[in-house]
Amino acid sequence: MLLARRLPGILYTHRYTVYSVGIILSTFIYFLFKWNLFCVNLQAWQHVKRMCSLYEQGLAIGSLCAPLCVSKDIHSLTCHSFQTAKEAVFSAEWHNIKLVFKSVTTDVQPIHWYDNGILKYPTEKEFLLSIRTIVKRKLNLTLAYDTAVRLARLKPSYEEKDPLKRKQEIDSLWYLLQDNEYLLSTIFTDKDIFPQLIGTCGPYFAVEYLEPVPFTSALFSMGDTLEEWGQRLKFALQILELLDDLETSFREPFHLCDIKLNHFGYMNNKKKLKFIDLDEAFPRTVISSLFQEIDNCLVDDDCEFLDCRSTCNKTTKQCRTSIENNNFQIVCEKIFLGWRMSNTILVPGLLMSQHTPSELASILRQCANPDGVPGKVRKMPDDEIRKRLFNVLYEMEQSLNNDFFL
Repeated sequence: MLLARRLPGILYTHRYTVYSVGIILSTFIYFLFKWNLFCVNLQAWQHVKRMCSLYEQGLAIGSLCAPLCVSKDIHSLTCHSFQTAKEAVFSAEWHNIKLVFKSVTTDVQPIHWYDNGILKYPTEKEFLLSIRTIVKRKLNLTLAYDTAVRLARLKPSYEEKDPLKRKQEIDSLWYLLQDNEYLLSTIFTDKDIFPQLIGTCGPYFAVEYLEPVPFTSALFSMGDTLEEWGQRLKFALQILELLDDLETSFREPFHLCDIKLNHFGYMNNKKKLKFIDLDEAFPRTVISSLFQEIDNCLVDDDCEFLDCRSTCNKTTKQCRTSIENNNFQIVCEKIFLGWRMSNTILVPGLLMSQHTPSELASILRQCANPDGVPGKVRKMPDDEIRKRLFNVLYEMEQSLNNDFFL
């Protein structure tokens, strides 16, 4: 009771300290929400409210607008934290199908314009040319005519005849087509590597929901059983299979420049992985052009695009256009080995455990740092290391499975 009576006086005496703490705490909470490090489901509903407002005003169109805003068939919204690349990422359910909504930026020049106060749109031929230009610039891919036509429609098999609705469709598509995730999920529908596109509503699109991996990024080795170790071996093999698909399934290799554990997701049967965060996934030539755009480098660290690294030509002060590392090296370094500082593992990775044999640990070190040099690695592991790692993991995983089923 005495403390309660004295509390106002104590707070007043230390009011500047209290104000400072309050400001720091408020700022911290603000950035937790701003950077999507923390979220509440209210945020997801606010995005749906925005979608429906645009839909009611005739400013949004798409196959998911009516289920969201009219029939309310889409429900059970859940926000997703740690999604810093997007303003909105949330999941929902639709007829027992789980899907993930993502937003795209509308902070780009609209495709329509005004001529003496008259609203103008490109012709269908001009729109197709714009689509092919975007895809060539972002993915270094020359689209076939029929693929461009498919991308020019929100419903691939349906051609909108109503002139007003077609203009709404073009506006929505223009914003969607600027987004790397939307492009990859739309263009490569025949590849079982990226999430499948389900539908759109204005500047939002939805893809299939993939189950998160059952591992966290820290303390893998604390109390893991042989069964858990076997699950991690299987997961590591699935990652290697996915990386192999990214190397061989396209005209040129795809590089994942932002690799984290929570960027992998399981399909329903858990027999296959997909990569679910595609904002920083690009073909090799596109990554090379990004390095080329970096001016006046002084050190190698200036020549980086997230996890993708090149080197600096000290004579010309230009980044070399070749990417020096690859997905395999990044995964070994960040996922399999774990978080390191000064070549010391501080947080063990997926394959660092009390069950890790010395042979596997040696291969992982060679994979993560082929030359064994200090600092950030700028070299791709050779194919022999890849084969050895796959074979060792496969043999260990098969041996564990046989032991469990004896």
